Amino acid sequence: MPTEREQQILDLIRQNPMITQKELANILGITRPGVASHISRLIKEGLISGKGYVLPRKEYVTVIGAVNMDIYGIIQEKEVVPKSSNSGLVSLQLGGIGRNIAADLVELGINTNLITVFGNDTNGEIFKNDAVKREINISYAQQLLNETTSNYVYINKKNGERMIGVDDMRINRYITPEFLKSRLPGINASDLVIIDSNIPAETISWIYDNVTVPIIAKAVSVNKAPNLYQDNVNLDSLVINGVEGALIAQQEIDTLEDAKKCAKQLHAMFKATIYLYIDDYGLLIYSGDHQKAKPYQKQIEVHNTNGVGAAMAALVAYSKLRNLSIKESANLIVKGGELTMETSQSVSNNLKELIE
Repeated sequence: MPTEREQQILDLIRQNPMITQKELANILGITRPGVASHISRLIKEGLISGKGYVLPRKEYVTVIGAVNMDIYGIIQEKEVVPKSSNSGLVSLQLGGIGRNIAADLVELGINTNLITVFGNDTNGEIFKNDAVKREINISYAQQLLNETTSNYVYINKKNGERMIGVDDMRINRYITPEFLKSRLPGINASDLVIIDSNIPAETISWIYDNVTVPIIAKAVSVNKAPNLYQDNVNLDSLVINGVEGALIAQQEIDTLEDAKKCAKQLHAMFKATIYLYIDDYGLLIYSGDHQKAKPYQKQIEVHNTNGVGAAMAALVAYSKLRNLSIKESANLIVKGGELTMETSQSVSNNLKELIE
C-alpha cells in the first residue's frame, strides 16, 4: 500500500510517464534523493515497472483555476434596507470556480486533477483536507508560503439573487506560464482540460497555445470573463452566464430572442460551442450546426446560485466524455444546475443521482 507521498508520485507519473525525478521534486517540494527513495519502493511493490511504464492509464480531467473560501450572507427579509444591518444567515464554506468544478466532477465519478495555488494558512489547510476527503488529486497544485488563500465575500437576496460580491484573489497571479510549464505533459495527457477566467490573461493565452486536448472555459465575473477572449483563442466550449455573455458580446438580453442572438455572437467570437445560462430562460446551447434551449423548472426553491455555473461546466465535461447528444446534454446540465440551486452549498451532494 503506497504512502500518501508515494500516491502523489504515482499520480504524477501516471499523467506523465517520462517525468524526471527533478521535476517530481520541484512539484512536490521535496529533495531529488527523496523522490528516488519513493520511486525505488514503488518499483519494489510492483506499482510501476521503471521509468516510462505505468499501468493502467486512467481517464481524467484537469481543472486549472481558483480555490477560495466563500463568506456569504443571505438576507431573510423581502425588503433590503440599504446602509443598514439586515437580518439574515451568514455562512463560511470552500468555493472557487476551479475547486467547485473539480468537486462536481468527482461527484460524477470522473478522476480529476486540480491545478491551483493556495496559502499556507488555516483556509489552505481546510482546502487540502477537503480535497483529500473528496479524492481530488492536487499533486500539481501548490501551497505558497506567506500567501493568503483567496477569499470571496458576497450577499444574496432571499430568492438567491446576487446583490454584490467582493473577491481577494491576488494569489492567482502565481498561476503563470512558468508555473504550468513543468505540468504540461500531465495536462496534455488529460481527456479534457477546464479553465476558469480567474487565471491571468497571459496564462490563458499560453494555455491556448500549448494545450493540445479539448479545452472548456468557465467565465467568471464581468471583470475577469474578458480574459478568455484573445487573438489565439482555442476553445472547444465556453460556459458563461447571461450577464457575462451580454458584456462580451455587447448584446443586451431582455428576451429569449436576445439570448439566442447573444449565444450566436459568442460562437462567432470564440469559435466554440456556447453554453449560455440565464436566470429567466435556463440554458441555451449553440454550436453553429445545432441549437438547443432548455428552461429551468418553475417550481424550484432557490437557496443559493453560487456554484450553479461550476456544476454546469462539470456536466458539460461529463456529457462530452460520454458522447451524449445535445438534447441529453441540455437535460443533464440543467438538472445539475437545479440541484445546486436547491442547496445552500456550492457543490451539491446529489449530483451523483444524475448518473445512477
